[in-house]
Formats: sequence, structure tokens, C-alpha cells
Amino acid sequence: MDSYNQRFEPTSGRDSKPHKKKGSSNLNTLNDDGDRKPKFHLPFRNITDDVLDRFASIRIPGSKKERPPLSHPKPNANDWSTASSSTSHHFEDLSSKITSEKEILALFEKMMEDMNLNEEKKTPLRDKDLSTKRDMVIQYVFTASKTVMLLLTSWVQSFGHEGLGLLLDILERSLFKKQQEKLDKKNQHKVVQCLKAVMNNKYGLDRILGEEKSLALLARAIDPTQSAMMTDVVKLLSAICIVGEENTLEKVLEAITTAGEWRGIERFSPIVQGLRDRSVQLQVACMQLINALVTSPDELDLRLHIRNEFMRCGLKEILPHLTTIRNEALDIQLKVFEEHKEEDMMEFSHRLEDINIVQSMVKDSNAEPYFLSILQHLMLIRNDYLVR
Repeated sequence: MDSYNQRFEPTSGRDSKPHKKKGSSNLNTLNDDGDRKPKFHLPFRNITDDVLDRFASIRIPGSKKERPPLSHPKPNANDWSTASSSTSHHFEDLSSKITSEKEILALFEKMMEDMNLNEEKKTPLRDKDLSTKRDMVIQYVFTASKTVMLLLTSWVQSFGHEGLGLLLDILERSLFKKQQEKLDKKNQHKVVQCLKAVMNNKYGLDRILGEEKSLALLARAIDPTQSAMMTDVVKLLSAICIVGEENTLEKVLEAITTAGEWRGIERFSPIVQGLRDRSVQLQVACMQLINALVTSPDELDLRLHIRNEFMRCGLKEILPHLTTIRNEALDIQLKVFEEHKEEDMMEFSHRLEDINIVQSMVKDSNAEPYFLSILQHLMLIRNDYLVR
């Protein structure tokens, strides 16, 4: 990562534990798996995609306090009916996507292989009409998707603290190497992809947020020289900002600040630099993170501060160029940014309404200098809670 990895020094942690040697020995093997594309594309989604889609669709006018919270819904008596509706919608979605005869026949053959049928039993099934085969394939894919999600949750739970700790240790050692080789960068991305898979459900997300150094490592993995890995990293941080607890945003900002101090640059510079990349996917992901950081705080002052800091880092100069790129996902993120910016400026202007009314009432009167004196004395009060 060139300049981004010149001063890393390993920190103490799990390195002292004996079983970590096993994780270390596997560092160079991470790049062997995962490069092959799946034979069939099954339309599975994960928590990160769903959260970011929900976030992108929020363009509700009004103050921050009036916007609906983005949190995991708590179970209630209607959950069963909701789940049933969601299941039905997912089934219909699969039906609309699996339409071509070639795809149906290919999935039909794979279904029979998974069922361990011999040729004698495959023959009568092959003789069925295309519509029947299609119905069987859709049911097969739908059942498989539900099974995968159940197995994934149970696997993440068994993977638990130790497995996640090993992943973070591998990422830490790889990031802390002073001389970054191509294999190191590839391994870093593989670990990030593993963390993304772990975050595919609520349990995995909670486990990652429970690890003290996870956010710090993700923040240090924001590297504009590796656009593919940075895309995954900023997407993860965006989802964490949106679905985390009340103090999660503070932890994410602290991690980004620490990474910026280590690099000796402004903390938001790598994110803004990612917007200059040719990859539209990275540009969309960076705008998602910017929107997540800017819109999450309840306090108007903090929202203004974070937005202005991004603008000073170069976002102001880049925005006109981004608007010329024809991409629906990017357009949505830019629209979210502009609309929330306008809302905050309107809310900020409301603060001055009372002062302007009083000023217009005392203007050119004997009370005007006294009113000005009062305002000047108020400005002398220190920004300290106890003093105020």
C-alpha cells in the first residue's frame, strides 16, 4: 500500500497465544480460494446489501429528529406474518429471474446431481415438460437458499470468538508489514471478504463490533491504491454506522481519526481520494460512507462539522465531476447528500430567526447598542458545559 503502510508496528494482543501460530502459517494460503466464479448465480443477499439499500432510499424531508431510526426491528407478534410475506416475495423474485430455457435445464441437471440420482431415475425426470422443470428448479433454489442462511448463522456461531480473532490477527500482521508485496495485499482483501461473510447476519455483526480492534483494522484498510478491497471496507463501515448502537458512530470516527494520525494526513482524505478513482463501485461506496457518517449524528453541530471537514478535504471540488457520471446508484447517493445538506442548512438558519426578529425591532433605536453589547458579551462565554 506504499505510503499507507510505511509506519505500521504490530500491537500486542492475541499474538502471544500459542494457537495463533496456526493462523499465521495459513497466511499465504488465503489467496488460493475464492477466485473462481460460481457456476450458477443464486440471487442471495446479505445484511450489508439490505442495510445500504434501506439507507439509499431514505430521502425524507424534515429535521434529523423526524427521520425514522435505522435499527434492527424487534420481534413482535406480527413477525410471523411478515416473515411469511417476505418468503412469498423472495419466491416470486426467484420465479421472475429464472426464465431462460438454458438456465432452467442447467439448474435442473445440477439439482439431480445434488439429489444423487442415477441415470435410470434421471431419465423420467428429463422427460418432463419445461414448465414442470422450471417449477422444480425454483423450489430447489428457494429451499437451498433457506438452508444456506440457516447453516451460515449456525456456522458463524460455531466460528465464534476464536475464529474471528484469528482473522483479525492475520489482517493485522499483513497490514503491519513494512514492505507490502502483491500477495500481502491479496491476502488483506481475502480477510476483508471473510469478515464481510461473518457480518452476513446479526450475530456475526455483533461479534465484530465486540472485537476491540476490528474497527481500527478496517479503518487502516481504507487504501485508495486497492480499489476492490477499499470498496468492501467502506461498505462494511457504512453498514456498521447505520445498524450499530448509539456509540458506534463515535467508535468508527475514532478509528478513522487514529488511522489518519498514523498516516500523518487528514482523517477523511483516503475516503475523498477514493472518489477520484475510476471505479464507479468505489465511488458509490465512498459516498455511502460519507452519507452514513454525515447523517447519523443527532446533533446538528456534529453533522455540520463532519460535512464541512469532508468539503475541506476536497469533496467540494469533486462533487461537480461526480454529477457528470451516469450511474443510478451514484446519483442516489449524491441526491441523499445534497438533500440532507439542505435540510441541515435550513435547520441551522432557524437558530437565527429569534435574533433577527429582535434585531429588526431595535434597529435604529436607542436599544440597538445595548442589544449589540448583550450579543458581544454572550460571545465571550467559553464553550464549556460547567461555565455555561
